[in-house]
Amino acid sequence: MANKKANGSSSTKGTDLTALFEKHAGEGHGQVGAEDLITPRIQIIQALSPVLQKSKPEYHADASAGDFLFTGNSSIIDGEEGFLFQPCWYDRNYVEWNLRETGGGLVAVHPADTDLIYKAERDAQYRDIVTHNDGRRTQLVNTGNHYGFLHANDTTYRCVINLSGSQLKHSRAWNNMVVTQVAKGKKGTFNPPAFAQLYRVCTKEESNDKGSWYGFNVAMETFVSDKEQFASGQDFANFCEEGGMAALSKPSTNKKAIENQSEDKEDWV
Repeated sequence: MANKKANGSSSTKGTDLTALFEKHAGEGHGQVGAEDLITPRIQIIQALSPVLQKSKPEYHADASAGDFLFTGNSSIIDGEEGFLFQPCWYDRNYVEWNLRETGGGLVAVHPADTDLIYKAERDAQYRDIVTHNDGRRTQLVNTGNHYGFLHANDTTYRCVINLSGSQLKHSRAWNNMVVTQVAKGKKGTFNPPAFAQLYRVCTKEESNDKGSWYGFNVAMETFVSDKEQFASGQDFANFCEEGGMAALSKPSTNKKAIENQSEDKEDWV
């Protein structure tokens, strides 16, 4: 992976100090729980992304349209070279947003079989709009969620890639690659588990009659190289299967987080 610059990263010199850190690992976090965190995400930086606007607090001097932003540590990843991703779990849901013209913000995350989709009407901007009994109007966004590990500089980061809108076609193609990969074993060919696979994720420019943007370009690269990587992926898959990500999918009550989520939504489309 080509990591242009990782803000907030640091190196610790001296084995004594490192040993002290290790001795007190995990201390000082207080009562931080799942509801106080956001899931680190990998998203494409588009031409109007806040990280490119100097007037925005999210501004990142090293960012360019077509690069990736990893929200886990606010690092920028070169879009042409991309990164390796180890998929561990996939689900699809409908994310409900307040309309941008009324202030935006995340409302709720609904399962893929939600009845709300039958109440939605397509507007002139091709958005699925739900009109509530109190007159509120919200947007439902069909979203594919790819949970896994970002592999970077001999380190792995647990995160999610959310694909919606025009990117859903890439989500489906990626799923097809995962479920059709084959390896040869003693009993013949078989489909290895998703978390045994590593994919190269880059960006590519796309366009239609409404304009141009950067989309995801995903290709199978190799299989994981050691048992530790495999075990980590298996543990994360089990965590997701048991509903461990559900708490992290609840709407944030933090004003700044809500603002960021609303702005980021357009980066997925």
